[in-house]
Amino acid sequence: MLSRYPDFADMVAAGEDEALSLRLRRAETIGRPVGDAAFMAHLEARSGRTFSPARRGPKPKAVLNALSP
Repeated sequence: MLSRYPDFADMVAAGEDEALSLRLRRAETIGRPVGDAAFMAHLEARSGRTFSPARRGPKPKAVLNALSP
C-alpha cells in the first residue's frame, strides 16, 4: 500500500473529494465504468465491448427500395 500511496496518511487527512464521490455514486446505479476518454477507450479495446451509452429508443426500421429482395 505504501509503495502506491507513500503519503497515505496525508491522503486520509485531506478528507473526501465530494465531486469524485458523487461521480462514483452515480456510476454505481448505471453499471458503467468511470474514467476519462482515454481510460474508457483502453477498456473498450481490451474488452471488445462498448461502454458509452447508445442512442435511446427503438432502432429505425430498414428502408426497402426497389433493389431490396
